[in-house]
Amino acid sequence: MQIDSMIRRALLVLACLPVVAAAQGTAPQTPPKPEIFLREPAEGATVSNPVTLVFGLRNYGVAPAGIKVDNTGHFHVVIDGDVPAVGAIIPPNDDHNRHFGTGVIEAKLPITLSPGKHTIRVVLGDFEHKVISSDLVSKPVTITVK
Repeated sequence: MQIDSMIRRALLVLACLPVVAAAQGTAPQTPPKPEIFLREPAEGATVSNPVTLVFGLRNYGVAPAGIKVDNTGHFHVVIDGDVPAVGAIIPPNDDHNRHFGTGVIEAKLPITLSPGKHTIRVVLGDFEHKVISSDLVSKPVTITVK
C-alpha cells in the first residue's frame, strides 16, 4: 500500500533527525519532556453523545499501531477506569478502553456514554499497545454527558 509506505518513510526521517544533527557536528539537545492531554472536551464540560475527543500531544510523535519507531505511539482512551502501569498492555476495546491505532488525533467515541459524570484519560501506547511512560498519560478530565 503506497500510503503505508509513505508514512513509514516520513516516520523514519523524523526518527533520524537527532542522528543527522550529530553527524553535522551539532550537539544533540536533550529533548523536551513529552506531554499528552485532551484538547476537547475541556475539564468540566457538558457534552452530548456521541462524544467527540480531540487529542493533544507535544514533544512526541504519532504512528499507527504495529509500526515500531522511536519516540512515537498511538492514542488510547481510558473511560472511568485505571490506567495500566508503565510497560503493561492497555486492555482491548471495551466499555472502559478505546484504541485509536491508526494514528488519528480526533475521534468520536464509538459508544454512547450513559448520562452523568465520566472521567477520561488519554494514554499513548507503543507499537504493541503498552503504556510508554507516565509522562504520556494525561491528567483526568471529568465531563458530564447530558
